[in-house]
Amino acid sequence: MNTSRFSTWTRRLHWLVFILVTVTLILIYAHNWSPKGSVIQAQFKWAHMQFGIAILLVMLPRAIMRRRGGRPNIFPPLPAWQDWLAQLMQFVLYVLLLALPLLGIANRLWSPEAWNFLGIALPHAPVPDKIFSKQLLSIHETLGNVLMYLAGAHAAIALVHHFILRDSTLRGMLPIWRRANATHEDSRMSMDAQDE
Repeated sequence: MNTSRFSTWTRRLHWLVFILVTVTLILIYAHNWSPKGSVIQAQFKWAHMQFGIAILLVMLPRAIMRRRGGRPNIFPPLPAWQDWLAQLMQFVLYVLLLALPLLGIANRLWSPEAWNFLGIALPHAPVPDKIFSKQLLSIHETLGNVLMYLAGAHAAIALVHHFILRDSTLRGMLPIWRRANATHEDSRMSMDAQDE
């Protein structure tokens, strides 16, 4: 792994999850704002479920890659408390990004309503339970709000690191700095190592 950037596939999956989560949030807000019981509301709900399942399918390989791949070096290095907080934030985001689709799937499993993924009919629990299904949905909605706020904070903090603290936190995830900035950064780190 490059010492200054995440691997190419880690970055691709990161931005793919970002797009999927953004679309999923837009769809559920569109569902909530649509006329109750309308066809368009049902379509937004269906699309929300499709993107939610897609998030789970992308997060599984992403979590494996994250566990195996490690993190790039940040220049200048973060204080220990910031590094600890960053790792905690990332852990919580990963847990939510895996738990939310699973809760959504469990909600559908115990709901008596028909559901599908890309038109393929999916099963129900042997004994559907509408009350339990609604309880799962309530937890799903609450954690969805938590994810939205944490993801917003995550993005804001990344921008602070880039534009105010001026470290390499964000550059490690953005491929557009891949060549020029990485070369400059690697040479600067090499010079620093020689000075020591």
